[in-house]
Amino acid sequence: KEPARFWGVWAVICVAALCTVRRLESSAPLQRQQTDEWKGWMQIMFLLYHYFAEAEIYNAIRVYIAAYVWMTGFGNFLLYTKGNSFTARRTLQMLFRLNFLGVLVCVALNNEYMLYYICAMHTFFTIVVALALYAFQSLNSHTRGVYTKLAVTLALVVVIYDGPARLFAAIFGTLPGLRQLFSFHDPLHPEFTDEMHEWHFRSGLDRFVWLVGMLQAFHMKGCSKLVARVEAFHSTSKRALLVFSLFAATLAVFCAWWAFVFRHKKRDYNVLHPFTSFVPITCFLILRNIVAPMRQRYLWLFAYMGRFTLETYIFQFHIWMKTTGVNGSPKHLMLLIPSWVPGCFWVNLMVTTSVYIVVSIRMFHLTTAFRDILIPDGLSAIVRRWASAAAALALCWISTFAIRGSSAA
Repeated sequence: KEPARFWGVWAVICVAALCTVRRLESSAPLQRQQTDEWKGWMQIMFLLYHYFAEAEIYNAIRVYIAAYVWMTGFGNFLLYTKGNSFTARRTLQMLFRLNFLGVLVCVALNNEYMLYYICAMHTFFTIVVALALYAFQSLNSHTRGVYTKLAVTLALVVVIYDGPARLFAAIFGTLPGLRQLFSFHDPLHPEFTDEMHEWHFRSGLDRFVWLVGMLQAFHMKGCSKLVARVEAFHSTSKRALLVFSLFAATLAVFCAWWAFVFRHKKRDYNVLHPFTSFVPITCFLILRNIVAPMRQRYLWLFAYMGRFTLETYIFQFHIWMKTTGVNGSPKHLMLLIPSWVPGCFWVNLMVTTSVYIVVSIRMFHLTTAFRDILIPDGLSAIVRRWASAAAALALCWISTFAIRGSSAA
């Protein structure tokens, strides 16, 4: 735990990223490259937070995780409100992308699914968003219809998370298949005897922000039109006054949140987080998109790394760092360089980081390839390929037992 090292590494990465500025043709807000950039720099700081055990930025990390969940609501709303988006292939490919690596590592290392809680959270909230938009699809293009759906979904979330504890346990702890997915037995915290505690805590912290993401996605078209109208003003002074007023108001809101919410200690902040995390996210989005030159530019290094956030999240446990064992968190550094080597810490960091990033990028491409192979167009084709894959896995499983039995004999 050395803050100087943490901030020094972060500063070097930021300088490197500033050398990779790229320009876009369009000045539309929240383009894909910008959201990838956003994911990238948050993920890098999240990983450094674990590597250097920089507990002082815990509250900021909570906001970053909330931003990822916000993107789940925002992105899926935009996706599913386009034409012909409710297809089995699209939904299955999305779920496969979210879970393939997590499930693979769980099976290989005998860990519980909830150890990689990010996968569980995004999967759950993605399914809820899809279901909310699938029901009564004709309402998705009407303000009253969308607000009604959001209100009903919000009410259900409040009942499930803030209602009787028995209800939450009944839904996630007793339904067939769900209990095995969402239960967790933390070896570092044996005092938590409720196996649903981890899922309730993790998902509960961000139980509302994805709804805000859906709401803001619904109004995205209107915001884009407003931005275009402001940019079309002939009067430079009038445009500058509007931009400055918006900047000042946004900064005032952010400062108020920082003073009255963000500065709280960890436990006190966690109480406020579910109800306030949308504030810094919204402020960031406004400030990041407030003028056309900023919307047209992005940092390629961060955007590139933002494509591999799922892989870097999971492999930090097992390549970049070491866990404490089965179901264990990454509490130890992966040490490949002997201590007698001059500057062994920095050499080890460079070596392990290089391996870690290369493997993460490779796994991303493998996941994409497997996704396209196993989930082609047409439901019948999907069934045939999954049946073939299941038969091959069953044959491998039987072969292992046969080989083990012959070796024992």
